[in-house]
Amino acid sequence: MSRKGTLYNAVQRRAIDQVLKLATSDNKKSILAAAAIAEKMTPAHRKRELNWVVDQIKEETPVLQIVRHVVRDLSPACREKVIQNLILTALLQTSSTREAFTERTGAHTPLIILISPTMRCNLTCEGCYAAEYPPDADMSPELLQSIVDQANDIGIYLFTILGGEPFVKPDLLDFCERNSDSYFQVYTNGTLIDDDAVAQLARIGNVAPMLSIEGDKEATDARRGDGVYDLLLETMDKLKAAGVGFGTSSTVTRRNYKYLVSDEFVDLLVGKGAIIGWNFLYMPLGREPDLSLMLKPEERNEFRQGVLRMRSQKPLFALDFWGDAPLVGGCIAAKWYMHINSEGWVEPCIFTHFATHNIKECTLEEAITSPYFSEIRRRQPYNHNLLMPCMWIDNPTQSREIMAATGARPTHDGADVMLNDLQEQLDEYAAGVDKVFTPVWSCMGGDPLTKYTEERKDAQKRAAGE
Repeated sequence: MSRKGTLYNAVQRRAIDQVLKLATSDNKKSILAAAAIAEKMTPAHRKRELNWVVDQIKEETPVLQIVRHVVRDLSPACREKVIQNLILTALLQTSSTREAFTERTGAHTPLIILISPTMRCNLTCEGCYAAEYPPDADMSPELLQSIVDQANDIGIYLFTILGGEPFVKPDLLDFCERNSDSYFQVYTNGTLIDDDAVAQLARIGNVAPMLSIEGDKEATDARRGDGVYDLLLETMDKLKAAGVGFGTSSTVTRRNYKYLVSDEFVDLLVGKGAIIGWNFLYMPLGREPDLSLMLKPEERNEFRQGVLRMRSQKPLFALDFWGDAPLVGGCIAAKWYMHINSEGWVEPCIFTHFATHNIKECTLEEAITSPYFSEIRRRQPYNHNLLMPCMWIDNPTQSREIMAATGARPTHDGADVMLNDLQEQLDEYAAGVDKVFTPVWSCMGGDPLTKYTEERKDAQKRAAGE
């Protein structure tokens, strides 16, 4: 659904065209020239982040290799949509529209909305919470489109589609193509991306698949089923050959956390063409939650350091959803992102299966400004130590108080397992996290973005044996 006429004036359009023209070259000077033009179009309160990226390019960190991969190896449509839809529109230009919404309502406007249009899936993975939802409760196409339209109206053009398995819906990519000014991440097990889907992804450009992988063949097949690992690698090869930008998503457990930050694994992903690697700690949700899979506090810090090392050395933008919390001010639930499940329940976080509003009966604005979301934002950050961002596993008392104060109810049977059954265990876990991360945080201090740069340099020195 194109809205270019209202988003860009003629001057901006010419500037964007120039950025795209410069970005067809992987020459460093051309990339910096494109960034300089983009900087002029960037709102003042977003220039700092863009300038930080420019500094990484100038220093020829792995960020430069990632940028070169985008401008050199992606299909023309994928390259254009990454630059125009993701960077210029979703992240930079429409931030002024989001700021206007915040000024009008007093509520922080999310940058991204997660949507689960279906909870159906062709796999049955260990520990997956999707199995707790009714498999036949798909979101209607009209409701899905309404969510995107309402989001666009308040400046949100970045969406994550998940489930279930999104590609069980045969019209998924047609929907994304109709919303050509938005950008979509699609979290997928990768087994249903056939040749036709790859061709359409390369043609429409505004969809980046995030392929679920648990590490090596043994770990992936153990959780997802025999043969899934080989299918994933085959899908990666097809996406790379077609010039489709893609990333990966891994659930971090005590079984695989070392391998996920190993040179062997990251080099494999880079060689296959992945651009981004998302890492999510195992949360005790869903089918038979198992706390033994959760990283011990010491292991969690070890993994955080491993991600920093990988990011400093490899052209893969690795992200630790918990360990990188200092870069975004702690928990981002109900503030920077939110989730709408297949039944329409509006949840503040993909791991918080409680809601007070259903999008079938309210507007997006009403959900964002609700007492439930407002109470969550009011309490953030839950801890002065931003390495302990989560209200469920780091500050569990907060989650109990929020649900009690707002009347938020579970969105499926068993969603309250962390609130009730695991209360004692999670309190004990949080105490252990506090013991480990208090001295770590006391050594960090200062500006998180600056600290990230310092840690990157330290990681480089350690790798060089200095």
